[in-house]
Amino acid sequence: MPRAELKKGIGVLSAFVRAGLAASNGEVRRAIANNAILVNDKRVTTEKATISEADVTADGVVKLSLGRKRHVLLKPT
Repeated sequence: MPRAELKKGIGVLSAFVRAGLAASNGEVRRAIANNAILVNDKRVTTEKATISEADVTADGVVKLSLGRKRHVLLKPT
């Protein structure tokens, strides 16, 4: 994930699709409705949420989770 893109903020829908956790924005919307989307272990409740530099942890990554078993770590470059 380019750091410049994180500075502007990336929508949670496109982040999950680009990370390969979902096939489409609609799939992410349904997962949000079912409370199955987490960013850094915090539940996302709206599809208008964004991921920015503020979400980068001390380890230098952003953790995206879809349900209990599917996880991806985004590392800004």
